Amino acid sequence: MRILVVAADHPIIQQLEQALRDMTNGMEVLQKPLDGYRQRFLVKQGQKLQSVDIQDICYFFSEDRFIFFRTKDNQKYLIEYRIEELEQMLDPGLFFRVNRAFLVSIKAIEQVYSYYGHRLKLLVTPAAEKDIIVSRDRVAGFRVWMGE
Repeated sequence: MRILVVAADHPIIQQLEQALRDMTNGMEVLQKPLDGYRQRFLVKQGQKLQSVDIQDICYFFSEDRFIFFRTKDNQKYLIEYRIEELEQMLDPGLFFRVNRAFLVSIKAIEQVYSYYGHRLKLLVTPAAEKDIIVSRDRVAGFRVWMGE
């Protein structure tokens, strides 16, 4: 449908605006975030569903062909996305894919160490069960992302 607006004070425009107000009266309008990135994830915990804000997520990781994320309070949740999909959904200012298995939040990184093979090792909070190593081909991008 196309609507051609000639003048904002035209009676047809006023009628359209009133019709839209009438249609949405009593309806909750959910807006997509302006930046287009995910703001929360709905996860299943037993029989209940829980919404987890992206600000509470420290990192996403792959384990035994499943994808999980860990929150600030050290809770682990299963999600049904691939790491590649998550990389597109998440704000690149907040999350960085450091290797094939980990997407890490800038807020979770406590320390960065040099690691053999011109790679980097990350210490995150809460601690990960496996070492988080920035792959060699991602080191330069990671340094820029960290603010170098």
